[in-house]
Amino acid sequence: MKRAAGTSAILLTILVTGCGQPAGKAELKSDPKLRSQILAACADGTHTDAQECSNAKAIENADKLDRSLGPK
Repeated sequence: MKRAAGTSAILLTILVTGCGQPAGKAELKSDPKLRSQILAACADGTHTDAQECSNAKAIENADKLDRSLGPK
């Protein structure tokens, strides 16, 4: 079941990001679900857009840093 869900997530990511420009940092910041799908696909080697992988990782790292610093 998890494998089917993972495959579905990857296919959704490909469909969403496969057309047009790579997802930018603003889009990835506003859509954590898309960001996590892209990061998962990047981690398992099925995502072929290095720029999207880099953007998603940068936003993920920035969010982790913000959370670790606590409320502003």
